[in-house]
Amino acid sequence: MALHFSKEEFSNRKRNVLKSMKEQNLNALLMFKQESMYWLTGYDTFGFVFFQSLILRDDGEIILLTRAPDLRQAQNTSNIKNIKIWEDKEGSSPSDILKNILIDLNLKEKNIGIEYDSYGLTGRNALKLNNSLKDFGNLEDKSELISYLRIIKSDEEIIMLEKQQNLLIMRLMLYGKQLKPELMKEKFWLKCKR
Repeated sequence: MALHFSKEEFSNRKRNVLKSMKEQNLNALLMFKQESMYWLTGYDTFGFVFFQSLILRDDGEIILLTRAPDLRQAQNTSNIKNIKIWEDKEGSSPSDILKNILIDLNLKEKNIGIEYDSYGLTGRNALKLNNSLKDFGNLEDKSELISYLRIIKSDEEIIMLEKQQNLLIMRLMLYGKQLKPELMKEKFWLKCKR
């Protein structure tokens, strides 16, 4: 598994999301944003333009619903243990499959946050999801719940950012001769070193 952060870091992130969910009286959060899935679990995929959802229940259980082509990516880049697959074929209804997962998780008539503002949950998919979950429970737009938590960086994230910055500076120094002269001014290098 190629996780870029420690188990402790991911545990802290999950704990913070669960705390925020509790404060907002949510029994589950349906994530559709790739950046939320990556931040919480390490899951990294190009399949974010298709219907997929990471479900986080208030007891900490995580389930990913994704397409078969993204299965290996989920297994190799994340800490997700429970992965459900929907077949991308004519007549398939991933929103109904998601509803069945939510039923299995005893989330009927519960408070469910949904990340509506995402690439994968297109207008059409959102309409299908709302239709599948009509009269299912209390649905709330929680598109920013994780975004707000991601703003404050942990010590581990800051160390990773510093490493990336150093790599960038080294690359710029290596290729500096190929840069335009106006970019080589002292101000430019000072900005990079901050």
